[in-house]
Amino acid sequence: MGEESISSAVSYLSVDRKGRATLPEEVRTSLGLRPGDFVLLERTERGTYELVPADLVPRDQLWFHHPGMQRRIRKAEADIAEGRTTVTRGVEEAQALLDRSKSPGAGRRRRRK
Repeated sequence: MGEESISSAVSYLSVDRKGRATLPEEVRTSLGLRPGDFVLLERTERGTYELVPADLVPRDQLWFHHPGMQRRIRKAEADIAEGRTTVTRGVEEAQALLDRSKSPGAGRRRRRK
């Protein structure tokens, strides 16, 4: 391993009195950061921190990132991939399908005795 490989793996920064630090240009470039971007500091199992480029999520879109919603989306995507879908032709047919799915007992499986 040459000296160039070793030196490019380590970058230094200093912290001022207010706790501010400037990431070196090579780090910003490597992470694809631009002015105004956000960076998460994630604690690793070793007790160090990892820099992770991040985006803020608008409040009205937080529901999409909830773990329960992510599970439902993965299930829906799997259903689509496996062909477990129903195709409707037109608004009336789609509404009738939705109405049937809301009826008592719809979607319930019979218990085996």
